[in-house]
Amino acid sequence: MDIKYQITKILKEYYNIDATRIEQRTGGWSALAFSIEDESKNYFLKVYNKSKPSIIQWIEAIDRYTPLVQWLHDHTELNKHLVSPIFTKYDGFKCEDESYVYLLSEFINGETIGEGTLSPNQINELARILGLLHRSTSTISYELKEQQKMEVFEIEYCDLLRSFIHHDLDKLDDEVFKIVNPYTSCLDEKIERIRYLSNILKTKSLNYVLCHADAHNWNLMQGQNLTLIDWECAKLAPQEQDLILPLTEPYAKQFLKEYKKYMDYPTPDIDAFEYYFLKRKLEDIWEWINDLRFEGLVKSEEETLNLLKTTLDECSRANRFRSDLEKVFL
Repeated sequence: MDIKYQITKILKEYYNIDATRIEQRTGGWSALAFSIEDESKNYFLKVYNKSKPSIIQWIEAIDRYTPLVQWLHDHTELNKHLVSPIFTKYDGFKCEDESYVYLLSEFINGETIGEGTLSPNQINELARILGLLHRSTSTISYELKEQQKMEVFEIEYCDLLRSFIHHDLDKLDDEVFKIVNPYTSCLDEKIERIRYLSNILKTKSLNYVLCHADAHNWNLMQGQNLTLIDWECAKLAPQEQDLILPLTEPYAKQFLKEYKKYMDYPTPDIDAFEYYFLKRKLEDIWEWINDLRFEGLVKSEEETLNLLKTTLDECSRANRFRSDLEKVFL
């Protein structure tokens, strides 16, 4: 059945929307994306494929993070920087059929930053968004906070990646093998390193705050205001979880100065920064291998292979990470 036909039915049944236009947009790795129009309004629809095992975690996250985003939108200064989800007729945040799960929200009239560079004003806005988000942790209700995931420094994906490179990589003489094979020793080394960091961080007393946990340029949209989207990864975690991406950019010092206007940050933990740096690289590497070899592609094969190669290169240069980061705090 054509997916646009399915979307038309879902919109009518659950939202009483008669769609006049349905246009697929560039989506992320977790879901397809569509812009929706009716006679009076525009909407944004995310569509999750229930048949892909790796997508199940993002579907399960919906009931956890959507009430949080709604609360932040309604009760904090972040309301201009968030997109509020739209309730179905049955007072739920999502709906589904046999194949897909659907999540509808307001449409942002703007552009994704994506591969673009943040302007000085956008850097300051991002710092404000994350600062206000982290500061809101103390005001969220106990019940809502209890629904969120807590960082436990789990690295199960590393076990899957290690098993693959030692037992499955050479089963096919394909592009995955050609790209990954030269990096197997490096991956073994980085997996051991993140395992060590995971064990260290489990023993530390860290400041846990509410984190978006995926605040990169593809999750930033510039409309009337800078908007942070895609909250599937939201959790309670050390501040370093959200700061790792901006603090590894050339604008790190500007970002940090602005962030401290909204949220205290007296004692950076370099172990936590290194953990989240490696976590990002290793999780991405495993996700792209999984798409290429097992579950099927989300993006094109060429794009996925290029991302895999680039991330492997970045992983191989990670030995300079700590010394480079320490300069930000001088």
